[in-house]
Amino acid sequence: MKAYVAMGVAALACSTGAWAQSSVTVFGFIEAQVGRQTQDAPGVKLFDMGGSRLGFKGEEDMGGGLKASFYLEHRLNPDDGTVGGGSTFWKGGSWVGLSSEGLGSVKLGRWWSQSFLKSQYASDPFGMGTLGEASYPTVGCAPQFGNNLPGHAAGAPGSAGCLGAFWVNNSVTYENSFGGFSFGAQYGFEVQPKHPINFGVSYSDGPLYLGAGYEAHNDGSSSEKWTSLAANYDFGVAKAYVGYGTGRDAADVSRKNTIVGATVPMGQSQFIVSYDIQDNGGVRIQQLLSLGYKYFLSKRTNVFAVLANDTKAPAGTNKSGYALGVFHSF
Repeated sequence: MKAYVAMGVAALACSTGAWAQSSVTVFGFIEAQVGRQTQDAPGVKLFDMGGSRLGFKGEEDMGGGLKASFYLEHRLNPDDGTVGGGSTFWKGGSWVGLSSEGLGSVKLGRWWSQSFLKSQYASDPFGMGTLGEASYPTVGCAPQFGNNLPGHAAGAPGSAGCLGAFWVNNSVTYENSFGGFSFGAQYGFEVQPKHPINFGVSYSDGPLYLGAGYEAHNDGSSSEKWTSLAANYDFGVAKAYVGYGTGRDAADVSRKNTIVGATVPMGQSQFIVSYDIQDNGGVRIQQLLSLGYKYFLSKRTNVFAVLANDTKAPAGTNKSGYALGVFHSF
């Protein structure tokens, strides 16, 4: 349940002399699963791949179609209460912005890559939150997220990390929607000598969704780029997903990803399947088949199970994985 907290004092609208309306929403979810991950060191553990979070967002209606808003989203590790995803406290976003009816919105700060939002996220039936998606290859990431790729020396250009970005720091983001179309573009000031750029566009019409995205220079180099396409269609009895990504890293080595999958609802249950492959420099580095099951105890709570097998997992790591977990949103 989302909690709405009335602001104690609202800004005075000078043009009308009326008090503007303002509100803050508290939101988030906690997800935890027990099992073992593919392409990870052997052993069973408690982990969180969904990115458990606590967020705050607010909006002030200033009249005439103009609104001011802010967004803060913290990530946390539910197993021990530490900050999730390293030392970045507001990992999921931290921005302030203005929006206008018909003219769209402008956000200043840290926000999701528009290529990720419009394309990459939409291509994954697991929603990039469980064992099924493993190493985020739809974003051009290497197996064992953030570690070195086969065939690259540690620390070499292009040896680690992702070609695409989840979030971009110190960025200016523009978003707008009209009809079934949605568009976003983003420019980052942080990385040198090349500044990160990305854009995404999507079209939604009933059961059909199409998305495309392009991003470049996320590591500051001129070679790094990632292009992605996504499509899904809801047939009612099942929803089909298709995604494709291609790009080059800072060392000008090619990387490609293809994913197909489906979700099948059955009463309070949902079955999920995906097949995900990734190539690096013409070499297959991931070939992941994932099967999942969710049972919805309510609209906000579900329990789930996932089985996964990656035939290209490096020696000494898990080729197969499994997880049992609980998800609760608020």
